[in-house]
Amino acid sequence: MGHPSKDLLLGTAICDGTGFIGAGKTLYNPTCAFACRGVVKGCKLSCTLVGSTANHGTHHNPVSTPPTCFVKDDAFLRTMALRIHTYCPLSDNPSSDLIDDYWASHLGTGTLGNYMYKPTVSYSDALSAALDDEEATHIALGHNWTRPSVGDQTAHHGDDRSSHDSKKLRRPQFMTEHGPEVTNPLPTIKAGAPLNRTSFIGPKDWQKQYNGMFDFEVNENGHTTYSLAIMLVAILLPVPLSLIRFIPDLVTSRAWSWVQSTMLNLPIYGKRHRKPAVGNVGLVPPRGQAMYIALISLLNIIFLTVPYVHHHPQSTFGSLAEQELSIIGNRAGVMAMGNVVALFLFAGRNNFLLSITDWSYGTYLLLHRWLGYWAAFHTVLHSVTLLANYKLYGDYESELARDYWVWGIVATVAVVAILPSSVLAVRQAMYEFFVASHVVLSLLFIIAYYYHIWYVYEYNWGYEICAFMAAGIWAMERLIRMVRIAWRGYRTATVSLVSDTDGEYLRIDIENMSSRPKEGVMRLKFWESHPFSVAFSASGIPSSPPSPPSPSEEFGKEVAITLITAASNTSGGGKGKSGVTTTSFARVRVGITGKLAARAASGTIRLGVLVDGPYHHSGDATSQLKHCSNILYIAGEVGITGLLPYLRTLTSIPSKLHWSTRKAGLIAALRDAISGSNAEVESAAGVRLDLDVVLRTALAQEPDSGPVGIVGCGPPGMPDGVRHRVVQMSRNGNIDTRTYGRRSFWVVVVGGVIGEV
Repeated sequence: MGHPSKDLLLGTAICDGTGFIGAGKTLYNPTCAFACRGVVKGCKLSCTLVGSTANHGTHHNPVSTPPTCFVKDDAFLRTMALRIHTYCPLSDNPSSDLIDDYWASHLGTGTLGNYMYKPTVSYSDALSAALDDEEATHIALGHNWTRPSVGDQTAHHGDDRSSHDSKKLRRPQFMTEHGPEVTNPLPTIKAGAPLNRTSFIGPKDWQKQYNGMFDFEVNENGHTTYSLAIMLVAILLPVPLSLIRFIPDLVTSRAWSWVQSTMLNLPIYGKRHRKPAVGNVGLVPPRGQAMYIALISLLNIIFLTVPYVHHHPQSTFGSLAEQELSIIGNRAGVMAMGNVVALFLFAGRNNFLLSITDWSYGTYLLLHRWLGYWAAFHTVLHSVTLLANYKLYGDYESELARDYWVWGIVATVAVVAILPSSVLAVRQAMYEFFVASHVVLSLLFIIAYYYHIWYVYEYNWGYEICAFMAAGIWAMERLIRMVRIAWRGYRTATVSLVSDTDGEYLRIDIENMSSRPKEGVMRLKFWESHPFSVAFSASGIPSSPPSPPSPSEEFGKEVAITLITAASNTSGGGKGKSGVTTTSFARVRVGITGKLAARAASGTIRLGVLVDGPYHHSGDATSQLKHCSNILYIAGEVGITGLLPYLRTLTSIPSKLHWSTRKAGLIAALRDAISGSNAEVESAAGVRLDLDVVLRTALAQEPDSGPVGIVGCGPPGMPDGVRHRVVQMSRNGNIDTRTYGRRSFWVVVVGGVIGEV
């Protein structure tokens, strides 16, 4: 496929439609007419400039004759009219309106239509003149021939199966090497020969052109269809899946609790989900997320390998092997961008699906990574197959010097370079490098893809639309963040080490907040994103129990914090200003928490910050837990902050909290926040919880009273242990009707420790 040179693109060509090929745009409509022109476009016309090196076609399909010559040359116009009249009724059978539109828009330019180049005579007049020439030839040869009227000859083009805006591709009835059985007394024209009189296009030559164009358009339509299918399924599937939670009585049924705990929430193998797999190579997805990933992966495989259309001999490809290399390469390139649009959406904090579904931001990030793997695979496959194609069947050296090829290399290198820094071990060891390189390489990929397309097709065939969609999603995400930051304005954060914890925990108070978010993100640089769970919000920095939140308050939200001033030490604890202050706790690790702890070691520090948020990212399970008869909360370390929103809102449901931490100072620092709930609390410092005992005790209480909610949050191994033990107890018969009644249960894992970096 190609496009005319830039001098043909003085105006927008709307004659081929708008959108993607196969979804608003057509390539060869009607194919029969394009096939006629394909045979004679390289012929020398009387007005073709002798010795001119100008190319009025494309790099792969050069044409020496300018459009203005095609639309005024009598021999070309008559030959085209007579061959359209001969071959179209036998194949596409287009309407007379479609033929007239083709005549007005494509006769001068070829594939890319342009109404600027209008033929000097109409189709019917050219056909009438061509029939005169044919009649004269019959008479000269002594043939007994009755000339049909032009009106009768064009009447069979009048059905409604085709139109300019809608093309129905159908398999031609003749697919032989010799083409349809038609004869004509006029001289037969060959490609590249001089065309100086009305001529006959041989059926074999026409058939080869038709086969090539028919195959190419059908396969291109498939590229678009399957790419859009991947994009739409990936983006829209979470919506109906999340609506299951609104089915009446489902959430309280034992069957659904079994499905949730056994079929959806367990890892696909082993016991680990939050805790990295052996070798720290990555996280094992839960079975529910794995089913989504498997579906997307299966669709990517099927759509890449589905049968393609092949007809030979043809004009576009000399062999089946050459055609398959090209088709697979082009399919992979288009499908890569279908995955890219979805993965850009899933990476955003302002992803609209977060407010529609009950899926957490962590879930969308997991899906983002898998879509990224497929985008990288398709991109590399696109590059490798087309490299092989040009090496084996084309002019590789010529392609290598073209701008589109260079930008294609840049895009491929960028997407491949993203992969090593995205490995979990690298992300944990060099988080700041990962974030910065991820943003830079992602933008470089989109920019390179755009220029890769533009230097070949400009804006003619819609391939650039996916680049605009991905770039638009990225830009809108950043714009919304800037608006949120402008709305929040400048704030002050006070950072101190938690007493009696040997410097292992930090307390971060952000002053003068106008609302009460429940999770946060802090940045040292504008591209960094470090999440922190917020323990509570109150007026000033509270030294007494904070006031309980109102029932309408939204919990589980997230705020992004950008540090814009250097840390400075202050004496004492630093009295907070009036207004709402949010307080976070974090265990000191490497990265930002380690840097802040080092600065706070000699005293409290105060930092200027910009606040972005709030966001609702945690995957709120409040609606499910409201159906429970009692709730068991299990927390480890600063994971308690992930449970506080539920403790403070679900006060009417009997509940019990088991919390263990390494240092007693953390328990003292959060005692006031926990006291605002009605839960029975058991906390311990320096010891591990016996999860088996805790779970058996909770499930044995009040049998047959309704489902029990089990909510866990803590270091990655702890939620994984809760999930695994509950399911194992059920499978081993430890949860049975004699001991526990016919109870259903919910296992809600809020997450690993959000504050650990």
